[in-house]
Amino acid sequence: MTQTDIEAILEVHRLAFGEAEGAEIAQLAKDFLDRPDTISISAKRDGKIAGNVLFTPFVFKDHLATKCYLLAPCGVSPEYQGRGVGKEIMETSIRQLTSTGADAVFVLGVPTFYPRYGFAQTDKQTPYPDLLTATEAWMALELTPGTVEKLSGQTIAIQQFMQSHWWDTSGRG
Repeated sequence: MTQTDIEAILEVHRLAFGEAEGAEIAQLAKDFLDRPDTISISAKRDGKIAGNVLFTPFVFKDHLATKCYLLAPCGVSPEYQGRGVGKEIMETSIRQLTSTGADAVFVLGVPTFYPRYGFAQTDKQTPYPDLLTATEAWMALELTPGTVEKLSGQTIAIQQFMQSHWWDTSGRG
């Protein structure tokens, strides 16, 4: 990935999340892209990156051999929203993660978007389970049949995601 690609991805997230959250989400994306274990999937339109989604390792302490990822952030530039970019990056991501042997993907996200791609509400713990008030927003996608049912116990996200404010759904609509 080139520096130009990285800057384009950061700009997608800045624009997608707007003035209120864009800068913070773009910084988070930059931190993730600096990690060799982050999976980045982008879609291009008109020769430029129009949407991007990132996946970082997500660990169940009692199930270390199970290969899970956390999906975040997922963004599409406003000028390309409603034009199939989100669908493309989600479908491409699921195929790629499946082909690399991932067992499951988790997301704390919009409950009307992710179920289109097979995500379903889950009762598995977030790193801060007491802060999850919008339980419908915590979802899992099982890539290896039978995986999610077997998972239990404490979870750990990468360092940048272990800050409690990322897991507090009390102020989200």
